[in-house]
Amino acid sequence: MLRGMHLTAIGDSSMLLEPGDSLDPSDPDNYIAELMEVMQREGARTLMYDLEKVPLIDQIYYAWLVRLNALCHLANVELIVVNIRTTAAFSLAMGLKEPPPFKCSLDVDSARQGIIVSL
Repeated sequence: MLRGMHLTAIGDSSMLLEPGDSLDPSDPDNYIAELMEVMQREGARTLMYDLEKVPLIDQIYYAWLVRLNALCHLANVELIVVNIRTTAAFSLAMGLKEPPPFKCSLDVDSARQGIIVSL
């Protein structure tokens, strides 16, 4: 387990990232190198970020997701946000001026099937 998150290989070159309570999105540099190392070691091509336990996405959390997407892009990994709660989706959508740079899907199974939704 990485500091503040749980990262699991789930097959087909995919990984599931579940943020923990101790994740500090205001300090993304605290996670980037270690996360990159694990994704490369596992040969990840898709990173699914589980937002099920995240009730609200503010500007700081959104900046973390954008930074994570940039890391994934550099590593040739596709970032897909899954299990986004209604309150989090609403707060995210209210603050957006343009579509997010990452993909969103209803859940892990939908993401695996390539079903992507727009915010």
